[in-house]
Amino acid sequence: MARTPVAKSSAARPEKGSGARETVYALNKLLLDKDNPRFGMQEKASATQADIHDHIVEKFGVDDVLSSLAVNGYFEAEPMVCRAKRNSDSATVAEGNRRLAACLILVGDARAGRQKTRTDQYRQIWLEHGSKQIDPVPVIIFQAKEQEQELLSYLGVRHIVSSQPWDSYAKAVWVARVIEEGELTIPDVALMIGDQHRTIGRLLQGYYFIKQVIEAGEFRPEDSVRRGRGSVTEYPFSWVYTILGYSAARNFLGLSEDNTEKKNPLNPRNLSKAGLVTRAMFGDRSKGRNSAIEDSRDIGDLAAALANPEKVTLLQKGKTIQEITRLTKSIEERLREGLTEVRVIQGELIAGISEQGVSQELATPLVDLASKNRRTATELERMLKDASEGDND
Repeated sequence: MARTPVAKSSAARPEKGSGARETVYALNKLLLDKDNPRFGMQEKASATQADIHDHIVEKFGVDDVLSSLAVNGYFEAEPMVCRAKRNSDSATVAEGNRRLAACLILVGDARAGRQKTRTDQYRQIWLEHGSKQIDPVPVIIFQAKEQEQELLSYLGVRHIVSSQPWDSYAKAVWVARVIEEGELTIPDVALMIGDQHRTIGRLLQGYYFIKQVIEAGEFRPEDSVRRGRGSVTEYPFSWVYTILGYSAARNFLGLSEDNTEKKNPLNPRNLSKAGLVTRAMFGDRSKGRNSAIEDSRDIGDLAAALANPEKVTLLQKGKTIQEITRLTKSIEERLREGLTEVRVIQGELIAGISEQGVSQELATPLVDLASKNRRTATELERMLKDASEGDND
């Protein structure tokens, strides 16, 4: 098939003047990127191209892209952005992996072998619409080593400060790669993307923290009760860097607020504490333990609990933050709140009976329970009277 000139499109490509070059590549020379920041795959090292392909299809979906390709062919104004080694005839797609996955399904590439149903379905549509060009595709190639930083910068600006943002985990992966491969510092990256709230440092420390905890076996994402979204669905990554933003949590874990670029931020003796924190946030299916918090609004309360040894002990026993709050309140707080709550509930019940009435069938079995509550209230009243008169024996 003849190669088609690549159309210019400022929306899909880096700005002019970059060292990248525009060309076309056959689909069989393009590789899916296992290190793509959005993928969040735990077993990337052993993942095959077919594994990565299926991961993209299952996690992000490609049917919308397949529909467009089958009807319109590949839009030349949307080149894939790739990195390639010198003197290599293949390239890895850094931007456009979902498009590549869809193309591979449509042409029946071996990497899409497990997607035969989709291949049959959309190839029929493609044939009915004239089999418009799919292969080769337009690409922008970043090849030289010195262009890697330019590519990372392009991806970061496009997906962190633009209208097509990555989720928090993907951003953290990108920051880690920029720091590790781009030879930049956190202030450099923050300046590059206009971060004025120290978000970059928090994301990076959260990424390195959870990575270390997982590698140490203190947290297994598949055992998480709380599910995440986006790049990581096993657990909500945003909770990780959120709790590390609290000084009580950092102090408990022995984490520095400044040294956010350290790949293994935890001292090995604090790994078990990190395991406690992750289990408290996410739960542990393998032990039948639910998480200690209901949602992200409770993260601050969990962080505060880490500063109190009594509350930490209760967390270790599997208590929830709500239970811990109740158990550790002073007797004064418990009495005031409890008595007020009981009075409100009783008032509501009396008002309900007055307004709606109660049948004999409903009332009869509840008389004994009401009598028990009355006796309990009488005993509580007696104890309080004794205390008010100075008799605490």
